[in-house]
Amino acid sequence: MNIFMIAKNNIKKAKLATATLIILIAMATIFLYVGISVLSNLDTFIENKNIGLNGAHFISIADGSYDSSIDEIYESIAGFDYREREDALMSLSSKFQNVNTNEEAYAISSIILNLDTDRSISKVEIIDAAAAMPENGVVVPYVLKVANGYQTGDNLKFIVDDKSIDLVIAGFYEDLMFASPSNVSMYKLYVGDSQFSELLSQPAYGFKCSYSAVITDDLNGSEEFESQYTEKIKPVTSERTGSYATLNYETMKTGVSIFIHIIMAVLVAFSIIILLIAFIVIKFSTTTHIENNIKNIGTLEAMGYTTTQILNAILLEYLLITGGGYIIGVAAAFGISPAISNVVSSSIGLRWLTGINPQAAMLSLGIIMLSVLGISYFSAVKIKKITPLTALRNGIETHHFNKNRVPLDNTRLGLNTALGLKSFFFNKKQNIIAGIIIMLLSLVCVFAFAMYYNFTADKSAMIKLIGLETAEVQLRVEENNDQLLNDIADMSGVESTIALDTFDGFIAYNGHESRAITRITDDYRRLKVDTCVKGRMPVNDNEIAITSIVLDSMGAKIADTVSIEYTGVTKEFLVVGVIQQFNMLGKGAAITTNGMKKLMPSYEAKNLMIYLNDNQDTDEFVTHINNLYSGQNIQCASYFESIELMLDSFESAVKIVVTACLAIIAVIIVFIMFLVIRVRLLGEKIRLGVSKALGFTSNQLICQILISEMPVIIGASLVGAIAGYYLSNPLMAVMLAPNGILNCDFFIAPGLIALTTIGISLLGLGTLLIVSGSIRKISPWKMFEEGGN
Repeated sequence: MNIFMIAKNNIKKAKLATATLIILIAMATIFLYVGISVLSNLDTFIENKNIGLNGAHFISIADGSYDSSIDEIYESIAGFDYREREDALMSLSSKFQNVNTNEEAYAISSIILNLDTDRSISKVEIIDAAAAMPENGVVVPYVLKVANGYQTGDNLKFIVDDKSIDLVIAGFYEDLMFASPSNVSMYKLYVGDSQFSELLSQPAYGFKCSYSAVITDDLNGSEEFESQYTEKIKPVTSERTGSYATLNYETMKTGVSIFIHIIMAVLVAFSIIILLIAFIVIKFSTTTHIENNIKNIGTLEAMGYTTTQILNAILLEYLLITGGGYIIGVAAAFGISPAISNVVSSSIGLRWLTGINPQAAMLSLGIIMLSVLGISYFSAVKIKKITPLTALRNGIETHHFNKNRVPLDNTRLGLNTALGLKSFFFNKKQNIIAGIIIMLLSLVCVFAFAMYYNFTADKSAMIKLIGLETAEVQLRVEENNDQLLNDIADMSGVESTIALDTFDGFIAYNGHESRAITRITDDYRRLKVDTCVKGRMPVNDNEIAITSIVLDSMGAKIADTVSIEYTGVTKEFLVVGVIQQFNMLGKGAAITTNGMKKLMPSYEAKNLMIYLNDNQDTDEFVTHINNLYSGQNIQCASYFESIELMLDSFESAVKIVVTACLAIIAVIIVFIMFLVIRVRLLGEKIRLGVSKALGFTSNQLICQILISEMPVIIGASLVGAIAGYYLSNPLMAVMLAPNGILNCDFFIAPGLIALTTIGISLLGLGTLLIVSGSIRKISPWKMFEEGGN
C-alpha cells in the first residue's frame, strides 16, 4: 500500500469532512480569484479603454468668450499636443425620467453635445445602437444601461424647471471622464444636429458653453496639466466667472475605480475568512482522524511504514481535496462571470468583459495550496510522536483526567439536562472550533448588513464620508447679489442658508506642495455635515483644516504653518484640524471667508446651500427660484438628489455582494454543524446505543445533543455580533484608509445584534435537528449484533 492509496482511503472514510472542505475551498477560490483578477486588471483595462477611444487627457468647460485666452494657456503649458473645441449646452438644474421604467424624475446636471460633430478625441462608439437614429434620438452613458436598466428605444424625458422635451435613447457610449455619476455628478449626452440646434435656440434648457478636449504628450501627466491650467486661468477669470469645470484623466481614473476596489477588497477579505475556517476544519478533521484511527496508524508503523510516510499521506489527502475544490471554484467563477461583469461595469460605468486570467488563477492556486499545506502539516505533525506500542494501546490521549464538572450523583439538574451539560464540557475541542467559526461568520454577517443599510437604505453616513453637504438645493450666481441671497433666505419653506464655495488651491509646507480642493464658508458650525476628525474647524482668518492625505504628503501636522498661493498672492495659515473626505481622492482643505479675502480681497460668495423645511417640495422650490430670477445669471438645482443619484450606482453591486456573503455564511454554518455533529455521533455510536438499551428515548438523546451544542451556537453568534457591532466601522475605515478616511461612522442598529444572533441560532438549531435525527435509526440490538461497527 503506497501513500496515495492511504490518502485515497482516508478521503473515502471522511466523506462529510471532505465535502465540507471542498465547498469551503471552492468558495474561497471564487472570491480570491475574482478579487485578484479584477484588482490586477482594472488599471490596465481603464487605460486601454481610454486609449482605444482616444479619450481626452484633460477637459475644460468654460464660457465661450474665453476661448482665445484658453487656447493661449494651452499652448503655454509644456506637454500640450492638440485640442478639439465644440459648442455645448450645459444645464445645472436638469432632470431626467425614463418613461418606460416608470422611474421618478431625478435631478443631475448635464452637458449636451452634437453627435454629428467630427471629433477624433473621445470618439463616440455607440453600444446597442438603434437601427436608425431618430430625429429626437440621444446617446447616453453606458452606466445607465448596466446600472439603471435603460434600453435602446426607451423614452427619456429631459426636464428643466417647468419645461420638458422627449428624447429616444438611440444607444450608449463609454467615456472615462463621464463614466459614472459617482465620479462626476453630470451626464454627458449626444443628440443629432437638428435636435442640438433646437435645444440651443431655447435658453430655458441651459446655457451655451465651450467644451474643449485636450490630448497631452504624457497621459499620466494630466493632473499636473490641470494644475497649471487652473493656475493660469485664475487671472483671466479673476472674479471666478466663466470657468465652469475641469477634468483630468488621472483623477477620473482613480475616482472611477475607488468603489470597485472596496468591493473587491471585501471579496478578498471574505475569501481569507473562509480559508481560516477551512484551516480550522482541517485541524479538527486531522485531530479527529488521528484519535479515531490511532490503532490503524500503529498497525501501519508496525508493518514498516515510517511516520513521515503516514504524514505525507495526510498532506497528500488535503492537497487532493484542495485541488478538487480549486477546480470547482475556478469553474464556478467562470460560470458567474456575467454577474461579475455586471458588478464591475455598474461600478465603473465602462463595459467590463470577464475572461480567463491565468495569472490570477495561478496566484490563487499558489496561495490556497501553500496555506492548506502549511496548516495540514502543523495539524498532523504530532503523528511523528506516536509509537506503535502507544498507538496499539489507544494512546494516552484516549484517557481523560478532566474534572467532572457535572457529577450525576449530586446534581440538582434533570438527568437529561445533566448528561447534555456533561457532553458540553467533554467535547471542548469541538465546541471551541465550532464557536470560533460561528463567531467569525456572525461578525461578517453584521458587517454585511451594515454595508447594505448604509449604502442602500440610509446613505447619510456615506454622504458624510464623501465629504458633501446635505442641503436640498444649491444656488449658483455669476455676480454676487446680497439682496437676492437675503431674499431667498427669508422665503417661506426655507429653513436656513449658508454660502459654501470651493477653489482649487495649492498648499505648501517645508518645500513640499500638494493640491487641495478648498472649502470656503463663514461658520463651519452651521454646516449639517461635520468632516473634522481631529482638532477643530477653522474660525479665524489665519486658520485651516486639511485632510490627512494632503498633510501626510507634505509631512505636516496640526499646529504647523502652511502657505497657500492664489492668483499670485501667498498667505500663511495655521493647521488647526484634520478633516476627511472621500471625494477628490481625499485631497481637501477648509478656510473661512475672511481667510479667503486675505488671498483675494475682492472675493464674494457665489454658491449658496439652501436647507428646506420638511414640508417643502424640492422640485417646486427649484422651479420657483429659476422662474422668479430668470435672466439674472443664476442656476438653481436640486443638490441632495444628485448626491443620492451618485450613490445609487453602487446599490446593485452592494446588494449582489451582501446577498452572496449572507448565502455563503448560511451554507458554511450548515456544513460545519453537519460535520461537527456527524463526527460526534459516529464517535458516540456505542454510547448512544447503550443509552437506548437503558431506556433513553431518541427524543431525549436528541435533546442532550441540543443542550450540549446550542450554548455554543448562541454564545458564539452573540459574541461575534457584538464584535461586529464594534468592529464594523474600524474595519471600513481601514479599507478606506488609502483615501484619507480615518474614522467611519456607519449606523449599526443595536437590534442587529439580536437579529444576527437569532438568525444564526435558528439556522444552527434546524441543522442540529436534521443531523441528530439519525439517532432515531440507531438500534441497540443491531449495533451489538454487528459488534458496534
